[in-house]
Amino acid sequence: MNISDSATNLISRFQTELGQWLHIPGWIVLPALILLIAVIVDIALHFVLNRMERRLRNSPRRWDDPILHGLRLPLRWWVWVTALMVGLGVIGNHFEIERLNIVLSRVGALITLFLVAWGGIRLFRRLEQRLVFPPGNCHAKPVDPTSASALTKIVGAILIVTLILIGLQILGVSMSSILAMGGFGGLVIGFAARDVIANFFGGMVVHLDKPFVVGDWIRSPERQIEGIVEDIGWRLTTVRTFAGPPLYVPNAWFSQISVETPTRMVSRRLWETVSLRYQDIGAVENVARDIRNLLLEHEEINQDELITVNFSTYGQYSLDIIVYAFTHETDWQRFHEIKQDILLKIRDIIDSHGAELAIPASRVYFPEGIRHQEPERDRPDDEERDATSRSDRDTASSRTERRSSDDQRRPSNPGPRQTEDPQDDDGDA
Repeated sequence: MNISDSATNLISRFQTELGQWLHIPGWIVLPALILLIAVIVDIALHFVLNRMERRLRNSPRRWDDPILHGLRLPLRWWVWVTALMVGLGVIGNHFEIERLNIVLSRVGALITLFLVAWGGIRLFRRLEQRLVFPPGNCHAKPVDPTSASALTKIVGAILIVTLILIGLQILGVSMSSILAMGGFGGLVIGFAARDVIANFFGGMVVHLDKPFVVGDWIRSPERQIEGIVEDIGWRLTTVRTFAGPPLYVPNAWFSQISVETPTRMVSRRLWETVSLRYQDIGAVENVARDIRNLLLEHEEINQDELITVNFSTYGQYSLDIIVYAFTHETDWQRFHEIKQDILLKIRDIIDSHGAELAIPASRVYFPEGIRHQEPERDRPDDEERDATSRSDRDTASSRTERRSSDDQRRPSNPGPRQTEDPQDDDGDA
């Protein structure tokens, strides 16, 4: 007789005696008693875990709170699942349902595996938060979000795969068959999901090499990628662009392109060209010297880096002075404020030397011979225009004289009073 048979006989005898004592069928009393015990245990767990949570909330250790957070809900659910499985098993034994116990044992084991996986996920998520943001009284250094995310994801993946294999074994699937199918199945899956696999290994490389972490500003001109890294997943990396919308980048791309991380720069470069007029060539040397002194005395300029201010070239319309330096500040907005201050002071230096900034302009020079020959070549045309104007004036004057002579020869018209009949006037009178 094995242990399970002894336990079954003991439960049956206890069920019979309890039913005789309460005058209620034992197959009803025992499941009800089991559910009552589950209620009591659940209330006790709720009380104990709440007290432990309050005590561990200010714990200097990183592991206490995540473990309690991971166990709290799954443990209470496991109490109820166990009570339900045992109660159904008692009912099955009473009605002699042989297959019910086998089904209940497998279902209970699978539910237990699910609860373990759930608790593990809850534990790792809380642990990731504790690694990045340790308690105030914890002396350990914070872990960067990328490393914490990679660690919890790797351990979580191992846990899930292990529980899946255990679940398959509980269901009766042979491990040797799984391993035998894994060779051919892995080949087929590899061809079908090669992009997914490439992205997965690309994510592993990003987590291990750490060319950037969450919160970094990255850019890649090859793929027009620029923004702030929000999340590094196993398949995609989420980048919040400066325009606003998120950009989802496959991790496989990062092994094929070059990525800049401006967030990690130790200083930011200031590189400008100041253009003076050709009329101010005498002031170029003094202007360049004063600009160099300005940069050497400016508190925001990194004096450990290269500072260059020199007259560089004769431009098409200007004399160009190169200004090259580095600032301590790497923040984009603050850098442009410093740049504005320096450029305005350069303008004041140029004004102090009586020079001006050059603007695009061009001049056309004519040789002396061309300037003197142009009026002589245009003289016949002027004479022709003068002759034409004189002929027009003569024609107009002749027409005026002819019109006046015609007016003198024409008889004058009588006025209105000369055409009236005097007799009519008298008759009217």
